[in-house]
Amino acid sequence: MIGMTTSDDADALERELTRFLVREARLMDEHQYEEWLALWADDGLYWIPCNADDIDPTREVSIVYDDRERLGERVERLCSGTVLAQDPLPRMRRVVSNVEIEAPEGDELTVASNFVLVWARLGEQQVWAGRTIHRLRRRPGGGWQIVRKKVLLVNSDQEMPLLQFLI
Repeated sequence: MIGMTTSDDADALERELTRFLVREARLMDEHQYEEWLALWADDGLYWIPCNADDIDPTREVSIVYDDRERLGERVERLCSGTVLAQDPLPRMRRVVSNVEIEAPEGDELTVASNFVLVWARLGEQQVWAGRTIHRLRRRPGGGWQIVRKKVLLVNSDQEMPLLQFLI
């Protein structure tokens, strides 16, 4: 059970979770894909809705809807050196902000945050922005793992290029 009994405990938990989100962002930005994948629970689900934030991903198109196995395949492909959009590797930096923690449920909790990502490669630059909702589970022995990650892109209802990177 994750309990927040005092404001000091709540502040400590917020700092811990913010560090986790910032670390995840750095791993994606620096193409440390296998280390990023290690943050995921075996039953993890990564979802980027298309057009609306609350569609049913089993009945409507999503930009990404990957279970843990599919995430492993995505990481394997990104690490293979065969993804043309990764040669040369794009330079990426994201800012994570506005971290909000919802009430814990057992040993899981939901953390929402905003992000801005700058992606640059071969003279082109793109800016991506959105809100991320993480469902995190406390690992036995400490630390966190990602159970669910939902990325709500600001431009999810517009035509966009293939995402050949982690967002």
